[in-house]
Amino acid sequence: ESSAYHGATVAAMALTALPEDTLTDHQRRQQQKLLEYLKTTPPPNAYHEVLLLWLAARIPTLMEPEKKARLIDQIRNKQHCDGGWSLRDFGTPESWAGGYRAEKLRSEKDFDSPASDGHMTGLAVIVLRENEINRDEACIQTALRWIKTHQRQSGRWWTRSLNTDKQHFITYSATCYALAALSLCEAL
Repeated sequence: ESSAYHGATVAAMALTALPEDTLTDHQRRQQQKLLEYLKTTPPPNAYHEVLLLWLAARIPTLMEPEKKARLIDQIRNKQHCDGGWSLRDFGTPESWAGGYRAEKLRSEKDFDSPASDGHMTGLAVIVLRENEINRDEACIQTALRWIKTHQRQSGRWWTRSLNTDKQHFITYSATCYALAALSLCEAL
């Protein structure tokens, strides 16, 4: 949603779900082009690095072990005291969707201390778990407590959009990520 890089990581993630023997030669070549793009193009911000790390859990050749370790530490270091993570901590306003809302985002009263949100908290847990971080580790356990205590009455985990103040479609991915995180930790 936020960039061509984001789209490329989502497309590559979808390709990992396909059985290798079902791909045609043309599809394999296209897949290799996509992976080469992701290996050689710098992610626009730390959020996209998280997406790349998630993909690297499924395609180990995508990233060197040292880089994986650095990104795992980066995720851990951005965890809030309440156990959650905030999408806003993973990129400057200028790095989101071409920066068209940078001035607006920078002027908000919570700019320096954004609240934890369901999208980033769920995603962080998913990525850490898929990169073999034990569910008993403190960062995972405090995140699970955050997820369990921040589900709304509607059943969703709300996340404020960085792109608009009218529609917060990211709440849908927040809810999916929170549920997937609970499932990966056998905490549903």
